[in-house]
Amino acid sequence: MEKENRKKIVFFTGAGMSRESGLPVFRGDGGIWETLDIERMASARSWYSGRRSDCRERRSAMLNFFNPLRRAILECSPNDGHRAIAAYEADYDVTVITQNGDDYHTRAGSTNVIYLHGEALKNASSANPYIPLPIDRDNPDIHIGDKAPDGSQIRPFVIYFDENVDKRLWQKAMRATLEADYFVVVGSSMLVYPAAALVAAVKPPCRLIVIDPGEVTLPDKCRHKFLYIAKPATEGLLRLRYELLTDANL
Repeated sequence: MEKENRKKIVFFTGAGMSRESGLPVFRGDGGIWETLDIERMASARSWYSGRRSDCRERRSAMLNFFNPLRRAILECSPNDGHRAIAAYEADYDVTVITQNGDDYHTRAGSTNVIYLHGEALKNASSANPYIPLPIDRDNPDIHIGDKAPDGSQIRPFVIYFDENVDKRLWQKAMRATLEADYFVVVGSSMLVYPAAALVAAVKPPCRLIVIDPGEVTLPDKCRHKFLYIAKPATEGLLRLRYELLTDANL
């Protein structure tokens, strides 16, 4: 089938997508934020505000939290779910919108990935956080005193809490959502805004499908009927293939 005639699928993925790769989830049972302080470890206020000495201490704590996560991303690999999404490109026009900072969708072969919350395997400067800088994958840790070309402290190229999503990426993600024939949520709590607003933007005739083994709660503004596949990511994506082929309502 010619690409311009293919149905458009948006896969909206969260931490549950990478759980099978060995990475932790952040919300829900066993999530990181059950035991750690979000404000201290992952907020822009913690990184930027306060006196210089206090700021240095907070930044050090944040990097001590982030550096092991970055090493884990490098040590782990895409799972069969990431590869299943990439394989959909053989038959559909696929866009992946991910809340995850890992690069597993790209490594698995997906060619159109919107990293809405940034990319953990890239750096940025504190003065220009929306411009990515490369990392040394053999020595990926960020240290206090590491300087970007503009002279400011290097930080992760991720969106902290209290920071805005890159406007260009948001517009691209919203456009893909509004043009989609199918919008498939995989492993996302759908609780984090503004990303969750994409789910609320899905309107008929677009079909909404949610793949998650746990209890699902749609964003408050979402009144769309949806197909619920109560499976982990990989198993659910294989089930989705069957549903798309056999269910007349899809």
